[in-house]
Amino acid sequence: MSPVSGAAGLFGKYVDWVVDHRGTVVLALVTVTLFWGSQLPALRVEVDPDANLPQHHPYIQALHTLEQRFGEKNLVVIGLFPEDGTVYTPAFLAKVERITRRIAEIPGLIRATYLSIASPLVKAVEGAGDTLLVRPVLERTPRTQADVDEIRRRLQVNTFHQGNVVAADGSAAAIIANFRLSPELPGFPDLQDRLAALLAEENDGTFTVHFGGIVTLSAGIAKVTEHTVLLFPLAVLVVGLIHYEAFRTFQGMFLPLLTAGLAVVWSLGLMGLLGVALDPFNTTTPILILAVGAGHAVQVLKRYYEEHDRHREATLAIRVALRRVGPVMVTAGAVAALSFFSLAVFATATIRNFGLLTGFGILSALLIELTLIPALRAMLPAPRATELAREAASGRALGYALDAVAGLVGRRPGMVIAATLVLALLALAGALHLRVDTSLKRQFGAGHPIRVSDDALNAAFAGTTTLVLLVEGDEDGALHEPAALAAIADLQQFVATDPAVGKTLSVVDLLREMHQALSGGDPAARVLPPSADLVSQYLFLYSLSGSPQDLDSQIDPAHRSAVVRVFLHEDSTEYGERLLARIRAHVAETFPRSLRVRYSGTIASTAALTQVMVRGKILNMLQIAAIIFVIAACVLRSALGGVLVSAPLALAVIVNLGVMGIAGIPLDIMTAPVAAMAVGIGSDYAIYFVIRFREELAGGNDAVRALSRTMRTSGKAIAYVSSAIAGGYLILSVSAFVFHVELAVMVALAMLVSGTAAVTLLPATILVTRPAFLFPRPPLHDRGAPAPQPAG
Repeated sequence: MSPVSGAAGLFGKYVDWVVDHRGTVVLALVTVTLFWGSQLPALRVEVDPDANLPQHHPYIQALHTLEQRFGEKNLVVIGLFPEDGTVYTPAFLAKVERITRRIAEIPGLIRATYLSIASPLVKAVEGAGDTLLVRPVLERTPRTQADVDEIRRRLQVNTFHQGNVVAADGSAAAIIANFRLSPELPGFPDLQDRLAALLAEENDGTFTVHFGGIVTLSAGIAKVTEHTVLLFPLAVLVVGLIHYEAFRTFQGMFLPLLTAGLAVVWSLGLMGLLGVALDPFNTTTPILILAVGAGHAVQVLKRYYEEHDRHREATLAIRVALRRVGPVMVTAGAVAALSFFSLAVFATATIRNFGLLTGFGILSALLIELTLIPALRAMLPAPRATELAREAASGRALGYALDAVAGLVGRRPGMVIAATLVLALLALAGALHLRVDTSLKRQFGAGHPIRVSDDALNAAFAGTTTLVLLVEGDEDGALHEPAALAAIADLQQFVATDPAVGKTLSVVDLLREMHQALSGGDPAARVLPPSADLVSQYLFLYSLSGSPQDLDSQIDPAHRSAVVRVFLHEDSTEYGERLLARIRAHVAETFPRSLRVRYSGTIASTAALTQVMVRGKILNMLQIAAIIFVIAACVLRSALGGVLVSAPLALAVIVNLGVMGIAGIPLDIMTAPVAAMAVGIGSDYAIYFVIRFREELAGGNDAVRALSRTMRTSGKAIAYVSSAIAGGYLILSVSAFVFHVELAVMVALAMLVSGTAAVTLLPATILVTRPAFLFPRPPLHDRGAPAPQPAG
């Protein structure tokens, strides 16, 4: 007896109990749903990049050091573009001063890295004989053109201000700020909204404002996430319409939506209870659970109508239907849930939470469907003759198409397999072009306001993406040594040759300006001080002329570690990894052994996340393959059965990766889990098909008739379920978030491939291999061998 057959007996007792206690069952489910529903108000949208970072990665450890020592955290770049094309007017500079002062009052601002024309940290370094003059660029509110001319002169005295706080052509000014989140502003949308409101109050129509940096990108992602929640009702409508086409009855449409909707409430309720925030992944969870849960319900109800047609008694029909399909549901649901639970191997909290909560939602849907459907079906009136007729007549065109497929597979199974292999080889060829790359900017379309603003900022200034090189020595004062400073200067020059680099800044630039200033302003003297003692004196003089805290963002108080900030126009991690590899090689060749360089900044953080994501994906795919093979092999009591069930899913993954490679969709932190989703959702089809085919064979049908009957029953359900899932997900294609559009297309494609393969490749392979778990071998004497003679 197979595990499924044995489970049917247990399900018989279970279903009998549910039907006999249907009122109690419904009341219990309503009570549990009310509990989970009470947790929904705790849901919130939050996009926190820190929560997803792999904390043990060297780039992230350097990020923490950078934050502690130098105040580098959560960058926002604000570009102010005057309508008359120049920042050098009294009115505009007065406006910049007021905005700078007001932003300084926002909670969480890190003052050590706060830069603006009017910021106290932005100073002009000049010499007057033997005296070093370190003065703020903007010391008082400019009222005359002479005041403005002096500010312009001070900005142009030192080269490090150009492209940083002011555009090289004077057409725009930038305010560069880093923030720590605070109780007053706990999320990036809160911070972004506060800044946007402040700028809106100050904008009198004489200038345009553009925002950039990780704060703006994260806030934009959060806002798109909020809007994505509104797409759920549309997904319900699409799934409901497809289910209505499947049954042509209100009950056939309503019951799957009801059970799946309750599962969505349970899953979201768990999120609220655990305090898990909604993010770009989790906002798709309701659609996913709705589609998968409703799909299982369709399988149950299709079998119910089939048994009702056979037995003509409603309660008996649901008892028999659950006995038949219940064990298969549990098997398919277990595979789907475990596939999503396997996402726990990813090092990012967002994907782990997505996998765990989706797995919980699928298990919830199973429990609800195996209790509520039989309970309600037993309580509701039996279907009327007209309803039965409409259900029987539904999908006639689909039935004819599936008959044609069955005929083709039955006559030419080898050709079907060969055509599938050709498709797989073409997809593999496309997959060779698949790139590993993450770009947060790419998630917004070219015309999106965030992309428009980012492009404007990158055109006018050094860049909105950062790479920060943390240079560390072994002793206090290690960075006074000329060899150490020369290595940093050489590194800056090397990095600056990259076309995507807008500017590099470090304490080296300041020392050069000071040496020139104290050498009479001679341009030829804009070199590094020749001795450690002179470096020490210069830094001491600067602290006297300016403020000791002025250097805190560039070099630590012990002068044993410093940062080199690289501003980039590009946030692609594929580009970033190439640049980092070149920098590492350069450092290995040129840096003294007493110095170490660590890497951080926004592009390094995203690169770290992408690296662990790819490793997690490889492990995840191996886990999913093992889960499907082991469960299918155990249920079917055949290793070949495990391979057969896995084949359509493997094809779906290969085709998905091939299309991504051909279409130029990179494998990134957003698209990495798509394969797990495709397999987790699509695993049902092959399991339902194989077990129904075995049932038809066991009923005395030959292979051709068994295939035809399986195609008309399980095959039709697969077509409706896969189209409902694809249709529900395609609603995401109207999102303003590129990830959601790509997710919609990839999941829909996976449903098309896995569903089609389940009714073509799978039966063709079965007919060619004729596995023993489906076609038992006759006893030896029935195959022409001499029959054993009785003893005596």
